[in-house]
This record gives sequence, structure tokens and C-alpha cells, in this order.
Amino acid sequence: MAIEDPCALRRRAIATLAARGVPATVVGDAGHLAGVLDIARTGQGVALLAAVGPAPDGLTADECLPEVTPIPMSALARPGADPATVEAAFAAVRELLA
Repeated sequence: MAIEDPCALRRRAIATLAARGVPATVVGDAGHLAGVLDIARTGQGVALLAAVGPAPDGLTADECLPEVTPIPMSALARPGADPATVEAAFAAVRELLA
């Protein structure tokens, strides 16, 4: 189960498994993270998640799978966005990632 393409985490997970010779098949797509999490909670699949905060309820790390090299994260504001709103949103993300 994976987020529909294009998804950086989906591509990273598949590439990491392939590079380590671990067979993987995406058997379904979800339009939202909630769908991926629901399938992982049932034990019918796994999910590569951003490492921010604790794992979602009902999920634990699978130590049998290979480590995935982190990828950089970036955030951009749309042209014309309110500068105060943009700064508040960016500050919230910085705090979350700290």
C-alpha cells in the first residue's frame, strides 16, 4: 500500500528495498496517508513514514527492514500568500522538526 504517485516517500521506499534485494510490490494506492496507515495497522502492509514525533497509534518500527537514508524537506509558499501566515506556518514546522 502506498500514497499515489508522485510521492517521494513511495519512490524512496521502493528504491531502498530494490537496492537491498528485498522484493516489494505495491498492491494498492491511497489518496491520503490515512489509507496507508489503516492498511499498515491491519498487518497487511508496511508504511515508510517521515520520522517526526512518535509513531502513529497502533504502529511500531519494523527493525527487519533496511534503514532508509533521509531526504531533505523543503517548504514553499505560494506567490501572493500572506507573509504573516507564511512565517507562522514555517515557524510551526521548524518547531515540530526541532
